Amino acid sequence: MAKRPQDDLFESTTMSFGEHLEELRGCLVRALLGLLIGFVIGLAVANRVVKLIQAPLTAALESYYLDKEKTSLEEGNSLTHAEDLGVLNKDKLIQDRVKIDPVAILEYLKAADPTTFENLRVSRYQFRRSDVREAKWQPLSAHLNNPNKATHPAAWKIWTLLDVQQQQTLKELQAEKTEFTADQQHALVEILNGLLAKPDLNRAEEFSKLTGGPAPDTRFWDFLTGADDVDVDALRAQTVRDLRAIADDGALSEEQSRKLNQLLLTRVLVEFLRSPEPKLIPLQIWRETEVRVQALGVHEAFMIWLKAGFVSGLVIASPWIFWQLWLFVAAGLYPHEKRYVHVFLPISLGLFLAGVSLAFVFVFEPVLAFLFSFNKYMGIDPDPRISEWLSFVLFLPLGFGVAFQLPLVMLFINRIGLVSEAMFLEKWRIAILVIFVISMLLTPADPISMLLMALPLTLLYFFGVGLCRWMPHFRNRLPEGYDP
Repeated sequence: MAKRPQDDLFESTTMSFGEHLEELRGCLVRALLGLLIGFVIGLAVANRVVKLIQAPLTAALESYYLDKEKTSLEEGNSLTHAEDLGVLNKDKLIQDRVKIDPVAILEYLKAADPTTFENLRVSRYQFRRSDVREAKWQPLSAHLNNPNKATHPAAWKIWTLLDVQQQQTLKELQAEKTEFTADQQHALVEILNGLLAKPDLNRAEEFSKLTGGPAPDTRFWDFLTGADDVDVDALRAQTVRDLRAIADDGALSEEQSRKLNQLLLTRVLVEFLRSPEPKLIPLQIWRETEVRVQALGVHEAFMIWLKAGFVSGLVIASPWIFWQLWLFVAAGLYPHEKRYVHVFLPISLGLFLAGVSLAFVFVFEPVLAFLFSFNKYMGIDPDPRISEWLSFVLFLPLGFGVAFQLPLVMLFINRIGLVSEAMFLEKWRIAILVIFVISMLLTPADPISMLLMALPLTLLYFFGVGLCRWMPHFRNRLPEGYDP
């Protein structure tokens, strides 16, 4: 009958249980010191690590904006946007559609270089053809052409302020019975703009009592309800009163006089003219895609630096940490068990690195493209936070690395007798279903990342079946016939 093994686990060693604990403490202390040194080094390279981690996200964002701009251009006029598409494809530039105030630009040029632009006449207050209402060109010219003083005193005053040439032009326009041409419209607008330069208009008795309406007021219930509707007509009326007060003091400038005249003319000719508004012109400018990953909190950038430093330090110190743990574990292993560790540890490490590499190289780009496609479809531009992206970057590769240990797990449960090789092959359909469920749990809530994990795991499942068949079996270290 075989001899019963000793119950004392430390019989064959010169170290007591307490000394083993002391050895464990020493290994842990050395591992923590290595981690601390790695953390310090990681803080020094944390900025580069964060830039490396951001690379897939910034590339996906740039692709998203370029694709969005390309779609926008393709939906427009192909004749006018063919060159724009060429610029987009060649230089990777996108357009910003803005509106500018041309008068403001002219004013800036005149102020910046008075010598060059000294003869430049700039006024914000002038009429344009768009200020005349639809189908009101003929009625407007008829209204201004030699009106009756008694029935239309303001129009009569306007007529008296015109010179002979302008009056003759009005008569000729009035004689036209057909629709106004562009030149005729321009001539009528020039007559109106000539009136803006005449201070006598706002001084005339016919316009002196014209205020434009009541003054703006703030109602009590508007304050309580937060209503912010603006009465534009009342504000214009207040502007007229303010400009009249300046005129009474004799301090009305040329531009202020033009503004007052424009307000008065649109008031008396409200049937024909629209209210004055800033004349903005559309402009398209090209710019590079500015991809920015934002931090919303004040402390967020600092926490990202610490997290990136810790993760980098853990990676840098991991060989030393694993070596210290191995020194402690190896002391309690048999020689054949150490041999198994030497064989399977590199395989495990290789599978882990393969999973991590797959996530970084092949998974991030299609997953981000899939997710951003919904932003494009919904018309919602992405605005990612660096903290959320860092968590995503750390979680997804870790899940892939752990999941890729599947062949070794299969080999282990096979060698301890829980599942046979034949059962692995017989239940492969159920196994694949379980693989897809696990992939769903280990990846974000999108089908692309789940499929990109499940498909390699399916291949690794059959690779695990091959390991069960080809790898040597463990030897029983207990004597044959041993009966506890």
